[in-house]
Amino acid sequence: MEAHILVAEDEARLRTIIRDYFTAHGLTCALAKDGEEALERLRERDYDAVLLDVLMPNLDGFAVCRAVREGSGVPILFLTALG
Repeated sequence: MEAHILVAEDEARLRTIIRDYFTAHGLTCALAKDGEEALERLRERDYDAVLLDVLMPNLDGFAVCRAVREGSGVPILFLTALG
């Protein structure tokens, strides 16, 4: 069974790098460019894991995490460039 990962990252170049890495290792990777799109994707299907950027437009990663936790126990990893 192939794992499905959702990557929510507002920087297009980084989204592409992450997607390419996961697909090269046999995983299916869906992409979201902001927090609102991430929540839309999460309503469409179940994922095996979610990678969230902390600082995204519309809804940040923490807000997305809180919304996800209201109804799912999916593993969530945060990506951040915060120092």
